[in-house]
Amino acid sequence: MAAARALLRSLNLDHVANRLPAQMSGGQQQRVAVARAVVGGRSLLLADEPTGALDSLSGESVMGLLRARSDDGCAVVLVTHDARHAAWADRIVYLRDGRLIDETGPPAGPESLLRGERV
Repeated sequence: MAAARALLRSLNLDHVANRLPAQMSGGQQQRVAVARAVVGGRSLLLADEPTGALDSLSGESVMGLLRARSDDGCAVVLVTHDARHAAWADRIVYLRDGRLIDETGPPAGPESLLRGERV
């Protein structure tokens, strides 16, 4: 319970903790859904446009929360059309009409030579 309250506080939602969804705005509902998905020991988070209905400040707080979970070892798969939010990722995969058209990722390190990968 304390972890859930802390997450709500980090998303500036501690004042809606006892409200029903119908008593919240759409943006508040979306941020509560993100908090609910993040709480607990998840090893994988799937986020489809988690900032779609949010103002820029709320969107940044959600992205910061997802980035923190990723830095803690949780794999986060994020779908977005917003290049600013894609920039938070370690790896970006670009799709068009269901096909991979490009991807970026972290630069290959020296260990890739040991695995026989091309640099």
